Amino acid sequence: MDPAVFETLRIVPALSAPASLRRAPDDGDRLTVAADWLLRVASDLLAPDRQSVQDCLSLALTRLQRASSEPGTSNQADQGTGHKTGLAAWQVRRVTAHIDAHLAGSIRNRDLAAAAKLNCGYFCQAFKDSFGSPPHAYIVHRRVERAKSLLEGTDMALSQIALDCGFSDQSHFSRIFRRIAGENPRLWRHKRRLDGPAPDTLPEDR
Repeated sequence: MDPAVFETLRIVPALSAPASLRRAPDDGDRLTVAADWLLRVASDLLAPDRQSVQDCLSLALTRLQRASSEPGTSNQADQGTGHKTGLAAWQVRRVTAHIDAHLAGSIRNRDLAAAAKLNCGYFCQAFKDSFGSPPHAYIVHRRVERAKSLLEGTDMALSQIALDCGFSDQSHFSRIFRRIAGENPRLWRHKRRLDGPAPDTLPEDR
C-alpha cells in the first residue's frame, strides 16, 4: 500500500484502517476508500471537537493530494476527464475578495488558505487548478488591473498609484506594469486620455 496513505491514516492513531482499504485493487481505489473512511471518522468526532476535525481533514486532503500525484499512482476519477481538484465556488469568492481588499498591502498564502479554510500546501495547488496560475502571479495581475483603473479614471500620481496597488515604489510598479501591459504606465495612461498633455518620460519609465 502507498506509504502516503498510511501516513494519512496515522493522523487518527486511535483508529485502525478498514480492511477494505487493504483489499482495494489499486492506488486509486485505495485513495477513494481512505478518503471515505476519513470522512466517516470526522463525522463521528465532529460534535466534541470541531477544530480538531477541521485540522484532521485539511491534513488528510493534503496527504491524499500528494499521494495521487506521485509517479506510478493512478487516479481513475481523473483519467479520461482531465478533471483537477480546485477550489469550491465559495472558496473562490472568499479568496478573491480577500485579495482585492488587501491589494495595497502584503498578501500571504497562509492568509488566503485560511480564508478558504484549507491547509496552505493543499491550497496552493487547488488555487493553481482553479485560476491557472499560482497565487503570486494572480495577485500581480490583479494589482496591474487595479492600477489600470486608477490610471484611466483618476489623476493620481504614478508614485501614489504604485503604493495603492501594493508595489514597493514607482520604479517597481513601472517595471511590472510594462512587463504585463506591454508599455510603461505613463504612456498607457496617455494613449487612453488623448486630450491630456503629452507624457514626460521619467528614468524609471524607460
